[in-house]
Amino acid sequence: MLVDGVPLVRRRRLSVGVLIALAVIAWCFASWLLAERLVSERTNLLIEREQDAVSSAAAAVGANAGFALAHMSHIPKVLARQPEIETILARLGSGMSRISLAPPQLRGLLEKDAGLSRLAKRLEAMVADLGVDQVMVIDDSGNCIASGGFPRAATATGVNYLDREYFTKAKRDGVGQQFAVGRTTRTPGIFYSAAVTSGSRFLGVIAVKIDVSRLARLVSDANAFITDENGVVIIAGDRGFYMKSVPGAWVKRLSEGEQLRRYQRREFETLAIEPVDVHGIRLVRLEGRRAPMLEALSYSQADMLKIWVFRDLSELLRIQREGRWLWLVLLVAGASLIASVGAAIRYLRRGREHQVEIARINEELVALNDELKVHACFDSLTGCRNRRYFLEEVDNELKRSARFAFPCCVAVLDIDHFKAVNDEHGHAAGDVLLKHFAQTVGACLRSSDSLGRLGGEEFALLLPQTTLEGAVELAERVRSAVECSSVRDGVIEVRVTASIGVERWRGADDSVESLLVRADHAMYAAKHDGRNRVNVQATSSNLSLFADG
Repeated sequence: MLVDGVPLVRRRRLSVGVLIALAVIAWCFASWLLAERLVSERTNLLIEREQDAVSSAAAAVGANAGFALAHMSHIPKVLARQPEIETILARLGSGMSRISLAPPQLRGLLEKDAGLSRLAKRLEAMVADLGVDQVMVIDDSGNCIASGGFPRAATATGVNYLDREYFTKAKRDGVGQQFAVGRTTRTPGIFYSAAVTSGSRFLGVIAVKIDVSRLARLVSDANAFITDENGVVIIAGDRGFYMKSVPGAWVKRLSEGEQLRRYQRREFETLAIEPVDVHGIRLVRLEGRRAPMLEALSYSQADMLKIWVFRDLSELLRIQREGRWLWLVLLVAGASLIASVGAAIRYLRRGREHQVEIARINEELVALNDELKVHACFDSLTGCRNRRYFLEEVDNELKRSARFAFPCCVAVLDIDHFKAVNDEHGHAAGDVLLKHFAQTVGACLRSSDSLGRLGGEEFALLLPQTTLEGAVELAERVRSAVECSSVRDGVIEVRVTASIGVERWRGADDSVESLLVRADHAMYAAKHDGRNRVNVQATSSNLSLFADG
């Protein structure tokens, strides 16, 4: 039945196909929303959990740093109230006159003072008791007049610290602190200072230092570090971060002279902390880390330190991968179900047409199997039986002959001087000759006879229910037909002859192999006797003289 020129059955198929396509598209969108919702829920739970963890970790590092450094800030305050230090600074008076002296000259002058010598010894003893690395007594002009905790070759005595922030802050505010690299020791540390005063008169500064190496235990996490007020990493779990600056750090705005005085360097590589958006969530990627991270900051205001802690979110990537797999599974499962239902509907509608299609396919399979059988049993060039199939036929025929006492013969045929044809005219001409030879021989055979190609230019005949005399007669007919025929390849005409060996089956004890070997020997005897002839048997004396072709 036609509707608008289109078969009704076809219109139904089209409508079912459209419905299936629309259903698959709708399910694709729905499964994506479902997978995204699940991923979003898991992501939010992960972020919430990890945000609490990283914030707690940052707060813990900040608290530990504050606790470890808290007593350090009180040490210079206590020392600034020591009468001995106040008396010495007051006795020495203003240090302006000593600024012009070189550090070695000033050190020699100061070490001759008995009071300063006693103070220096006392400061040496204080270092171990107070848990600091160095302590310095600095006069009002920034000259260190006594120190403790320094190696003799790197003593601070005689060195001027007027430009240090911990000195200027203590002079201005009474107390001060600063991260800096030691001017004589070249080791980084945190300095705390307190002003020494007499009434309203400023006498000098007491400064203590704790080396960064002592504080390294505060940051054991490779994804955490501490920066000073200028944004320079001074303590880090990853040593590769040390002395790098965070993005936008104030240290980049300092002059080279200021950088050199404080850090003993002029260049600061920027630590890579790049923002990255993952599933609508702002995260960061830290230098040397592949996974996105959560970032948390904590401040130690009194010490002007900033604690940075990062939390690896590799699990977020896993959640996203699982979300994509979930969507794929849902999509495939839903699409498979839709397709199955659609297929069932189409199958029910097709009914008889489906059965007819199956029958047609079966016919095609049978034809294909027949074609495959032909390829498996017959030689592709000549069309006659191949060696394996021919030998099977001979074996079956000999069994039948044994059962019914029928005579049976075989003949082996070989084209004379075939190699010369290939050499003179080429292999293409040789192939044409082989096909012509098979057609010429086949035209001489009875319907019960079989022609097989054993290999190259050698063929064989199976002659069932045939006596030796009848086999010789048929072989002679074949030989004559070959001799009288010719094959033309272009302008070239080729004539050939054949040598044929005939042998009869000798009974149940005579095998296929033995029968064919005797026929083959007979064929070679025909070649030996001059070719283009039929021979029934071969003598043992001439077998060694046989040559190919």
